[in-house]
Amino acid sequence: MTGAEAIAAVLPVGTVAVEGDGPRAGALRSLLAVRLANAGQRPAVIIETTGEEAAIQRALAAVDDLGTVVLAGPAPARDFPLDLYPDVHLRGLTLLGVGAEEAV
Repeated sequence: MTGAEAIAAVLPVGTVAVEGDGPRAGALRSLLAVRLANAGQRPAVIIETTGEEAAIQRALAAVDDLGTVVLAGPAPARDFPLDLYPDVHLRGLTLLGVGAEEAV
C-alpha cells in the first residue's frame, strides 16, 4: 500500500491524529488539517510516523475502538511485544503499514 492509498483509506472516517515531529508528520498534518482530533479526543485514525516502539504502543492505546492505526514511519529498531488479541483484535482495530519512503 502506498502512502497515498493509506491517506485515501482514512479520509472517509472521523478525526485523525498524526504522531511525530518530522517533515512527514508536518506534511500529513497539513494534508489532513480539517480532520485533526482535538486534545483529549480519541481519534478514529492515528498515523504514527516515528517508528518508535513506545509511540506505536501509545497510538494503539489512544485510538478509538474500531479505529485505524497507520504505521507510516521507519521500521522499529527491534522486534517488540505486540499481543494482537487485546491490542488490536479485541478492540476491532485496523492496523496498516506503509513503507516510510512512501508515506507522503
